[in-house]
Amino acid sequence: MSTFTLTHPTLGHITVTERSGSGKISARWTSGQLKVNIPAGLSSRRIADTIERHAADFERIRPRPRYHPGTIIPIPATDITISILTAPGITRLTLTVPTTGRFNILLPPSADTADPAIQSAIDTAVKAIARRIAPAILLPRARQLASNLGLGVDRWEIAHGMNVLGTCYPRQRRIRLSFLNVFLTPELRDYIIHHELAHLSCPGHTPEFHSLCDRYCGGRERILIRLLHSYPWPVER
Repeated sequence: MSTFTLTHPTLGHITVTERSGSGKISARWTSGQLKVNIPAGLSSRRIADTIERHAADFERIRPRPRYHPGTIIPIPATDITISILTAPGITRLTLTVPTTGRFNILLPPSADTADPAIQSAIDTAVKAIARRIAPAILLPRARQLASNLGLGVDRWEIAHGMNVLGTCYPRQRRIRLSFLNVFLTPELRDYIIHHELAHLSCPGHTPEFHSLCDRYCGGRERILIRLLHSYPWPVER
């Protein structure tokens, strides 16, 4: 396997990896740069021709910037918003902490929001806000739903990971909820909480678990799972 870099007039710098035993071409964008895997043994001319032939396909999968000046991210069922703005006199990304629920992420007027580094910095700032507000939004509702079901949870925690939205430790009667849940609608937040509460009685994802979770969710577990899988997250996950 060998790797090298070439430059395309519209795609920019491309990292090309030749893979033995593979007859297919695959590509992905990482941190603003295209990475292409190709079959080993192609000549330089054929590699260039292959890149050019698939240029339109590569362009179609190029990630579009998520954040722009003027982007407003509302936190569902709250008065909290996160706005991305440019501000004169700002030389670097600045986060304002409000007395109201309106958080502002300020960028220099010259900031190029198409730059992956700028996108990453904004995403980090948005998530920092979400971590800050998560306990006040998620934990009172979690305690209420547990009380409604007559369930005791000894410890509720906010988790800061990106991949798992909830974790239950039945023996410890402990449940962790990801800060990312603040971006969900109230019904999907409730689904995550009910899902973890069901794990107090059923640790695995057995038929018994799903029957219990469905009961907790008012018979809507399957619908809520579909909604969660297609949810348009406003941040990178």
